[in-house]
Amino acid sequence: MPMLTLIGVLFAANAWVGWLLGYHSVSRYVIFWILSALALATAWNTVTRVFPAVSRVDAIIRVGVVTFAVVVVAGMLLGSAGRLTIAGCLALQTLMCAASMFAPVRASGLTPPNRRAVSVVPVAVCAALLSFGAGFAMTHSPLTLYDSVSYHLFFAARWVQDGALSIIPTPFSDIAQAYAPGNGELWFAWLMLPFHGDLAARIGQLPFAILAAATLYALARRLGAPSRHAVYPAAFFLFSRPILEQAIGANVDLICAAMFLTSLYFGVVAVERNDRRDWMLWGVSLGLFWGTKYLALVYTPIFLLLAFSHGPRTRIAWALPGIAVFALPWYLRNWFVAGSPIYPASLTIAGVTLARGAFTRAAMLNTVFHTSDVRLLPVMAAHGMGPSLFFFWIPFALAGAASMIRRGWWPHGFIALVPVLMVPLYWFGFPVNVDARFLMPAIGPAMLPLAFTFRKSRVWNACVEGAYALGLIWIVVGAHAEVPATVPWFMGGWLALNGLVTSTFVAGFVVVTAMMAFAWWLASRSPRWAMPLMASLCAASATVLATGGEHWCRPSRCEYLDTTSPYIRANLVGGWRWVAANVRDSTIAYTGINLPYPLTGEQLTNRVVYVNIDGRPRWRFHDYDRAYRAGRFDPMPPLLATSSGELMPVAQRSGARDDALRPRYERMEGVRDAWVANLKTFGVRHLFIAALSAYEIDYVWHTDGGFPVEDTWARSDPRSFRLEYENPQARVYAVDLP
Repeated sequence: MPMLTLIGVLFAANAWVGWLLGYHSVSRYVIFWILSALALATAWNTVTRVFPAVSRVDAIIRVGVVTFAVVVVAGMLLGSAGRLTIAGCLALQTLMCAASMFAPVRASGLTPPNRRAVSVVPVAVCAALLSFGAGFAMTHSPLTLYDSVSYHLFFAARWVQDGALSIIPTPFSDIAQAYAPGNGELWFAWLMLPFHGDLAARIGQLPFAILAAATLYALARRLGAPSRHAVYPAAFFLFSRPILEQAIGANVDLICAAMFLTSLYFGVVAVERNDRRDWMLWGVSLGLFWGTKYLALVYTPIFLLLAFSHGPRTRIAWALPGIAVFALPWYLRNWFVAGSPIYPASLTIAGVTLARGAFTRAAMLNTVFHTSDVRLLPVMAAHGMGPSLFFFWIPFALAGAASMIRRGWWPHGFIALVPVLMVPLYWFGFPVNVDARFLMPAIGPAMLPLAFTFRKSRVWNACVEGAYALGLIWIVVGAHAEVPATVPWFMGGWLALNGLVTSTFVAGFVVVTAMMAFAWWLASRSPRWAMPLMASLCAASATVLATGGEHWCRPSRCEYLDTTSPYIRANLVGGWRWVAANVRDSTIAYTGINLPYPLTGEQLTNRVVYVNIDGRPRWRFHDYDRAYRAGRFDPMPPLLATSSGELMPVAQRSGARDDALRPRYERMEGVRDAWVANLKTFGVRHLFIAALSAYEIDYVWHTDGGFPVEDTWARSDPRSFRLEYENPQARVYAVDLP
């Protein structure tokens, strides 16, 4: 009964908010819930038959990871076969669910939930924060995160529209994005498929925030922390500003961080039990981690140290199948198609190049976002965790880590050392080492010492819990101030102490928190109702906030959360809104900036493409790169673009090169007639031209207004290109080619 109630509330919340946002097809909701039920049933069958859990939280973690694995393997198979459709997904997931029933059910080791095992304060404030986050995200995402609209959701949308996986170009941006592992994008594509839109995908990382929090709780419990104390690492993890901002957006950084935590957890279990099933599940989790972002490779030494912490074991090899299935395909694709498994970078070990890419590590260091000034590291750490949390966390983390280390090397000392080891891996491993997002996998392990600041004294423990409660309140409320520091221009605002909730809605947050606290107190009398009731209340509260957010603050939407700006120009948003209101069922070519996703329309009504400006309509970057290095592509002067680093120059020369982080081969040579022919090839009916960004404007030919060459070509033929909308940063043409 509790689970049926939760399912009913979730379905109602999904339908209510979806209807509000324009998703009016009942069949699409039914399909979404059928696909969800099939994935969860497959995961549950697999866990109960192959990877039995030892506790309810352990079961949640295992089911969560296996569900993600089910979605990824289905997407890989269907997308590779060109059958990524609703019918294909329903058929394959039904077969997978049926196959998962053949293994015998193992005896359950689940223990009944404890009565009042967890303090009410962290549960209530976390439930309120998740409610506010989900309510905010439903009406603001995906414009809360830059990369969501740059490529994460765009890749997923194109795969859904095409019914197949492919390498999508990322012009005017980081070319590595097009070749990065795509497990996260497969998850978004699966969420998009039933609705043909981002109704669910816009909050696609929220389940991973919950999964990561559950994993932290389970890790703390495994290390010996009582339930009452083990909840605090999970709570403060959710209160980290970057974690919250990722949870309400559609990047893949939080997915990656969650998979890091589950891999750490399953790795500890596998090392201690040395059971082949535990090593297999560890391999699945690790494969999902490595198959989500390139950055996962940098943290590989952590898992090598973990796996061999008790010496070499033959059963470790049982992890290889999971790694091969969920990570290897992305790297093999790049190797076969582009020449390097980590393309566009070359693969070099000990000075020997094993696979040549478009540029070397030296080229990747030629960016304004690389530093060797270690004095900036504390600023990056504070920004990466959230300044309000960071300065509160330091003394408690030091005390808790000392307590962990005193308990012995394994596993307490090892876990305490993990975030420390990750700092040099981050500092020396990433060329762009000022991007604090790359430290996100370290946030979870860094929170674990907070469960070990407690002692045997009741007075001491009450003081610590009181301090933690004040810390959570401080992070919510914050202060309109910034810690003074001398930092580079791009770090402006990194030490701001703003609260997570805007001052206007702090009172509302208190009300929701009180409601959650009362519900948790009531549910503690019947533990089996506790989590379903809290989840149902979160969904209901988020629905009310999402609905009210459209009306309470007119003419704008309610800003419940004080989120970091994605720095998207207002005129671009104006252009997107005009397209959303006036263009449907069209093929739109875009140029000038790589922010194509909003042009697809609210329910993917438009197909959006980048069109090359020379006579090579279907070439992608790796085609240009290979031809350029082989001497088969020699752009005719005058060049329309030059190579550079990231906001850094490089020596201008002809011939093969591997020293430019942004080579811009596809923009060097432009021929108007060839470009028009390419537009015809793709059936383009609208053209969206944006002014170049600061990353490109010094290296790409542009008009006085900052627009690329396509704008000049379009204006020269008003009969074929009719200007329908313009502002200082964006222009939209209707295309009618003879």
